Amino acid sequence: MNITEIEGLLRSFRWITLQRMYGCAHSSIIGFISTEWINASPDNSILDGAPSPEIGKGRRGQTNADILLCKGDKPLIPVEVETNVANYCKKLESLFSYLENNNNFSRFTEFGLLFMTNLCTGRMSYQHNWEKIKRRVLKGRNAIALVSIIKEKAQLENNSELNVLRNRNQYYPWDIVTVDYWIYTPNETREGNLWNI
Repeated sequence: MNITEIEGLLRSFRWITLQRMYGCAHSSIIGFISTEWINASPDNSILDGAPSPEIGKGRRGQTNADILLCKGDKPLIPVEVETNVANYCKKLESLFSYLENNNNFSRFTEFGLLFMTNLCTGRMSYQHNWEKIKRRVLKGRNAIALVSIIKEKAQLENNSELNVLRNRNQYYPWDIVTVDYWIYTPNETREGNLWNI
């Protein structure tokens, strides 16, 4: 896929859906991506808990993407969703293992997709080291798309049942306020916004 096709795929997702997902949302985001992909074409399917590109090592030492988006009988896009800043580089390396190695995946995979969800405080500064991740991607030769989901602490002023529940856990009071993307393919980068409040 070229950069315009990757951007078109990302823009086709109904990002406003994320606005009503409260909490860590790791599994919900995986479900969102899976549903959007499957709804895009009757030829699309998902491998949830993607098989590792490393064969014969057993479970220990393997890398496994969260999901693998497939088209027809071919694995197409490995996807990682991560909510912990400390794990972003590790998840990026996982995607590279699907794209770079001479394995059952690298001859079919088009690009890797890394979703990063982040809590922001103060002046809405990024806490996920967005620029460091971009620099690492630029050193490679494979297409990677980054999606940054930024959350801001909500003002839950009334005592509705939902707000009472949302105040019970440190994850729940945060609302998604913007979804940005950055795409790298050899010789070209592109960035923009997919949704904001």
